[in-house]
Amino acid sequence: MFPPQRGAHKWLKALRAFDGAQAGGNHREIATQVFGARILCEDRNGRSDFRRARVERSIKFARRMVMVATSNSSARGDTFAILLDLTKDMLGKALGIRTAVLVGGGIELVGVGLGVLGPYMLKVLVDVLTAGNASAITLVAYVGLFVVTWAGANILSTWRMVYSTRVIDSLSERYAAEVIRQSLPAAATARDADSGYTLGLVERLPYSLLVVIDGLIWRTVPLLLQVLGSLCVVIGLIPIHYSAILVAVFAGYVATTWIGANHHQARSMTANTAAGAVSQTAGDILRNARRVVLNGALEAEVVNIGHRFQERAAANAQMMGSLSLMALYQYGLVGTGLLALMGLGALDVMAHRMTVGDFVLLQGYAFRLVGPLSGLGFILSQAGLSIACIRDVKRLMQRLEPEVAPTEEPEGAAEITLTSVSFSYGPGLAGLTEITAHVSPGQFVVIVGPNGSGKSTLAQVIAGLLPPSSGSVRIGGQDVGRIRRSDRHRHILYVPQFIGFFNRSLAANALYPPTTQTEASLAQLLAEWHFYEPGRTVDFAAEVGEQGERLSGGQIQKLELARIAGVKSAAVILDESTSALDPISEAAVIARLRQQFGSRTTLILISHREHMAELADQVWFMKTGRLVGQGTHEILMRDSLTYQSLWRTQSA
Repeated sequence: MFPPQRGAHKWLKALRAFDGAQAGGNHREIATQVFGARILCEDRNGRSDFRRARVERSIKFARRMVMVATSNSSARGDTFAILLDLTKDMLGKALGIRTAVLVGGGIELVGVGLGVLGPYMLKVLVDVLTAGNASAITLVAYVGLFVVTWAGANILSTWRMVYSTRVIDSLSERYAAEVIRQSLPAAATARDADSGYTLGLVERLPYSLLVVIDGLIWRTVPLLLQVLGSLCVVIGLIPIHYSAILVAVFAGYVATTWIGANHHQARSMTANTAAGAVSQTAGDILRNARRVVLNGALEAEVVNIGHRFQERAAANAQMMGSLSLMALYQYGLVGTGLLALMGLGALDVMAHRMTVGDFVLLQGYAFRLVGPLSGLGFILSQAGLSIACIRDVKRLMQRLEPEVAPTEEPEGAAEITLTSVSFSYGPGLAGLTEITAHVSPGQFVVIVGPNGSGKSTLAQVIAGLLPPSSGSVRIGGQDVGRIRRSDRHRHILYVPQFIGFFNRSLAANALYPPTTQTEASLAQLLAEWHFYEPGRTVDFAAEVGEQGERLSGGQIQKLELARIAGVKSAAVILDESTSALDPISEAAVIARLRQQFGSRTTLILISHREHMAELADQVWFMKTGRLVGQGTHEILMRDSLTYQSLWRTQSA
C-alpha cells in the first residue's frame, strides 16, 4: 500500500483508465489498488453482475480515497478551522449553550487551581513531618487540606462533564439536523447518493464531538494552565535547572506531538473514509435484504462486507502504526526527562541541597503532568478520526442550494412548456435529446415508449429533480429550476414507481404531508379501490414495516395514490405509479384521480398500457431519448408505424 500523499497520482491514473474503458466499452481489465489489494475492474460487458457491482463499489471507494489523498495537504488548516468553528458555535447565541460552556469552564479552572495546589500542600505536609515539631491538630489540618485539593480537583473534573455533555448533545442535535436537511434533497435527486455514508457520519458524530470537545478543547487548555501554574510554583521553590528540565520535557513532548499529529491526521482521514465505506456497504446490503437472500447471494455479500472491514482494518493498522511511532518518541522523551529530574533530585536530597518536601513537590508535579500527557495519547488516537468525521459533517452542512426567491402560489392547473430540453447522465449514458412539447392546463398526458427510452428521465427533468443540460422547463410560466425546493410540490409533484414507506403506522404514511385527506376520506377511497377484500376494514394503526414490506406492491401504490388524491398541486407526475395494479384497478384509480383533481391539476402519467393512452388528452411517444410522436392515441395510431408496432409487440 502506498501512502495517500504520495499515491494520489496513482489513484487518479487508475481511475481515469477505468473511466476510459467504461466509456469506450472495451473488453480490457484495469488494475487499481485499494489498500494493497489488486482489484480487477471490468467494464459493463464483464462476466458477472455481482462482480461488476462489487467493482463499481470499489471504484466509488477509490474515488473517495483520491479526494482524501489530494486534500491531506490542507489537513492542518482543516483541524484549526474545525476547532475554531466548534468554539464559535459553543460561544455563539444560536444554540443557547454559552452559559453551560462558561459554567463548565469556570468549574474546570477551579479544578486546575486545586490540581496545582495539591502537590504544594503535600510538600508542606512532608516538610512539617520532617521538622517534627508540629502539633497533631496542625498535622490533621495539613492532611485535610491535601485531601481536599486532591479530591476536589477530581470531583470538579467529573462535575464539569455534566456541562460538557450538555454542550456535546446540543451540538450533535444541531449538526445532525443540518446534515439531514442538506443531504436529503441530494439523496432524493442524485443517482449515486450515499445515504449509508451519511448515516455513518451521523452515527459517529456524538463520539467524535466528545473526543474533540471533551478531550482536545476542554482538556488541552486546562492542561496548559496546569503546566504554567506548576512551573511558577517550581521556579519559586526549587533550583531553576529543575524548571528548565520540566520546560524542556514539555516542549519536546509538544513538538513530537505536533509533528506526529500532522502525519497521523493523514492516516486518520483515510481511516475515516474506510469507516464510511463500511457504513455505506452495510446499509446498502441491509436495505436490500430480500434481493440478497432470494438470489442466493448471502455468502457473496458477507464476503463483500468482509472486504470493506479488511480495508478499514488496513487503514486502522496504518493509523495506529503512526500513533505508536509517535508514542515511542513522546514517552521516550518524557521518560528521559523524568529520569533526569528524579536522579538529580535524589542526589540533591542526599547532599542536603533539597528538602524531602521539595523532592516530593517535584515528583508530584512531574507525575501529575505525565498522567494527563499519557491520556492525550488515547485522545490523539481518536482525535484524528473524530476531526475527519466532523470535517465531513461540516462540509455536508455547507452544501447549500442557491438562494431562490419565494414563488407565488399557483392558481389552478399548471401549463407546462419544454423547449429544446436535453439531458445526459454522462459520456455514453442515455439521456434526452432536444425535446420540445407543451401541456395545456388541466390536461391528462400519458408518456409511453419502450423500456430505456427516457420516460422516467423526462419525468424527473420536468419535476425539477434533474437539471437539463440544455433547454428549459417552465411550469406555470416559471423556470422549474427557479422554483424554491420547499415550494415546488405546490407547483409540480413527482410520484415515483417504487414508493418507500416509513416504518410507521398505515395512518402516518397515508396522511403524510402535504395531503389534506382524513382517515374517513381515505377509508372511503381505499374501500372503493378494494385495498382489502370486501368486508375488511382498514386498520390505520397497523404498522407497515420497513419500506412498507407488510403490504403488497398494489396496496402500496393504492395507499400512496389515495394520499396524493388529497394533495393540492398545480401538476402531478405519476412515474409508473400504477404499474403494480391490474388494468381494471388502474383504470378506476386514474378515473377517480382525474375526477378528484378536476381542472385544478395537470396530470402526467407514464404507462406501458394502451388503455391508458386511449384515455389521454395527449400522448407523448418516446424512443431512444427523443420525443418521436405527440398527439392523441388515435392520431398516432394512424400516422406512426413505430407507435403501432409498440402496442402490437406488447399485445403479442
